This record gives sequence, C-alpha cells and structure tokens, in this order.
Amino acid sequence: MEDLEGKRILIVDDNNTNLIILKSQLEQWKLLTVVASSANQALDILKSDGSFDLIITDMEMPDMDGVGLATEVQTSANPLSVIMLSSIGDETKKKYPGLFSSILTKPVKKRLLCKSIQQALRDEPEKQGIQKHQNVLDEQFAVEYPLRILVAEDNPINQRLILQILKKLGYTAVMAGNGYEVLDGLKKADYDLILMDIQMPEMDGLEATRRIRQQGIPQPYIIAMTGNAMSEDRNNCLREGMNNYLAKPMKLESIKAMLRNAYLKV
Repeated sequence: MEDLEGKRILIVDDNNTNLIILKSQLEQWKLLTVVASSANQALDILKSDGSFDLIITDMEMPDMDGVGLATEVQTSANPLSVIMLSSIGDETKKKYPGLFSSILTKPVKKRLLCKSIQQALRDEPEKQGIQKHQNVLDEQFAVEYPLRILVAEDNPINQRLILQILKKLGYTAVMAGNGYEVLDGLKKADYDLILMDIQMPEMDGLEATRRIRQQGIPQPYIIAMTGNAMSEDRNNCLREGMNNYLAKPMKLESIKAMLRNAYLKV
C-alpha cells in the first residue's frame, strides 16, 4: 500500500462503530479518511470537496442506500470508484453489475479489503482521464445525432442511470416501465429509437417488439438491453424484430456507438 499512501477515502455508514473500525484500519495503511453517517451527508461532502479518490459505503442505510449513493456518484460530473460492504454481496453483484468496483460481504476480511482498495485506486487515474475526455466530447453528441428516444426499463435504479447517461449526451428521453406503457407511448408520439429491456413485468420487451412490428406505424429502431449476452438470447432479440442489442452493464462508448448507428438507420 506504500504507493497509495495519502489517498483520500470517503467512508459512508450509519453505524458509528463500523465507521470507527474502518477508519482506524484505513489510517493504519496511511490512507486519509473522511466519514459520513448517511448517503445524503456523503453527497453534500462530495459537492464541496472534489478531491476524494475512493468511496467505501455500507449497503443498508436509511433514506438512501449504497446502491442509490453509487448511482448518484457514477452519474455525477466527477464519478469515483465505489466499494460496497454488504451482507448479501453475491446477490447485489448480480443485480447491479458494473456499479461498484468491488462488493465485499460482511464481515470483511482485511486481506480482501486491502486488495479491493489497491485495485480501485490504481485503476482510478486512468478512469478519471477517460472521463474528462468523454465529457468534452459528449456535450454536443445529441446535436450531431438527434434522436427521439423512448426507454423501456422497470428497475428504478437502472431507469435513473440510463436517463442520466442520455442526459449527459444531450438527450431528453421518455421512460416506460413495461411493454404496455411502450405501446401506449407510441400512440401518443413517434420515436426514432427504443431502448428496450427484455425482462419486464406484465409485458416483456420481446412481446412488445412483436406487437410494434405488427402495427402500421412509423417503425422505431429498437435496441434490446439484456443482462445475458449469450448468442441464443441475441438471436431471439433479432428474430422478434429488434435491430440490435446492448449487454448490461452498458458502457458509455457502447451506448454512443449504438446511438450513432441508430441515427444512420432511421
């Protein structure tokens, strides 16, 4: 850890005992720490001080949990790596892939914590450099590739994440929570592009796409959003009339490439 001495870590936990223990451990490794007892307090700290290198947060907190905090951080102007401490680590990894640099199951072993911090901090300079470059490029993206976009996604966290990404690219998208809402939205307005989650309640993305392709309306370009990148799933999407697919977790560059391609096709 010698090469990482002096790095600034924001620790977020509503349990004061946990804060004290984690703060003490990090300071033994000569890391500089600031503590917050809630996600909202952490966000206030980040607004006034942009010099942190890493966030370590608990999962279960009142008002806003670790997932909500990480989503706010990752979609902010200055995203940071976030390590989450959870009593249900494996389940959380599957549900929110790509949101955290690491998810550690409590009680956390010192060796795993050390390894996760080292990995996150050594990746951060490259990540920040890429992000600054992207921010410059992204501001005019929607001007170059204007699209009317409908997003079909039922998970509130994913909804917020996708809308924030599109907003950074200059788009104002409309949200639908299931296939029925997609069909209803198409009655009210024409869309160039639909980002369609496959697994939604009431009516899934495949059935919604089938119905859209059967209608005599201006046909939108449809991109599937799926957590399963197996070739069989991709083929199912294309067979039902979707034009392309994005595997979750979705990377910014992949989204931009898809939007460019959609613009050229509509």
